[in-house]
Amino acid sequence: MEYHYLFAVCIAFVSCFAVGALFLLWRYEGARGAGSRRNDVVVDDPSVVGILPAGRLSRAELWSACGGTMSPNWLLLFRALCFAYLLPVLVFNVLLKNVMMFFFYTEWTFTLLIVYFALAFRQSLLHYLETRSAAAHPESGVGLLNEDLEAVDDCDSAPSLPFARGREVQEGAGVAGYVTQCVFQTVLPAAILTDLVYWGLLVPIFLPANVHHSFIDINMHAVNLVLLTLEFCLNSLRFPWFRISYFILWSSAYCFLQWSLFSSGITRFWPYPFMNVDTPYAPAWYFSIIVFHGICYAICLLLALGKQSIWSCFNLPVVG
Repeated sequence: MEYHYLFAVCIAFVSCFAVGALFLLWRYEGARGAGSRRNDVVVDDPSVVGILPAGRLSRAELWSACGGTMSPNWLLLFRALCFAYLLPVLVFNVLLKNVMMFFFYTEWTFTLLIVYFALAFRQSLLHYLETRSAAAHPESGVGLLNEDLEAVDDCDSAPSLPFARGREVQEGAGVAGYVTQCVFQTVLPAAILTDLVYWGLLVPIFLPANVHHSFIDINMHAVNLVLLTLEFCLNSLRFPWFRISYFILWSSAYCFLQWSLFSSGITRFWPYPFMNVDTPYAPAWYFSIIVFHGICYAICLLLALGKQSIWSCFNLPVVG
């Protein structure tokens, strides 16, 4: 490498990027982020929708469709169809290009998309099976309901929850639920990033003018975002701002892996031209991509605000 000091600058950029993400997680994620809001009270007004602390997640958010106004079975069906469609596309691409395709960030994101739909489908399926079981054994459901009501009466205070109307207590999401939410909040901005970079940068500047966009290309750079946008519109998952950290760490891990592979001589090419650190413009490219991460996540936050506004216009539960 001719520009060793510029490579060091790129490493410093991405490292600061990753350390900042870890700090946000340490500061706001999970119970720590919720610790400063222990004084939330039970909402008795049926017209009021409670709001959980930003780092908390109720299980109902994972399977509820449009805040509970649509049958969750539709969301279950949509997730099942997406998973059943996307998985063969990935398998076909692996058979066509072998595992070398995973040198590309697009393949990472597309694989993560499939992982998300698998996790989300599992959450919806578990709720469906529990509902069927409760319908088959209504006496057990009544007993559980009475226990829940007694538990609420014994509590002086409890956190107000999304979709909760009146005095209700909702089950926590658990580790699998948090993983599902975090994967979603990683893959949506990552898909926006890959599609915008592909259509806005690679196609007009770096790829030949007569390049042919295959069925796989269209799925990985267009259909992926369409399906994620539909999922975003249908599901009830919140989009906390600090979860940009997972998006940052995801991209940082990709950068460090590519640098390691290239420096060790395992690969002698860069999957994307702007990743080449052996040019005087490398720091500018990397800094631009870092800024672009913020823009992509800002788009997600604007979409979340737009969904909240639309839901509030129709008196639907608002998720924060």
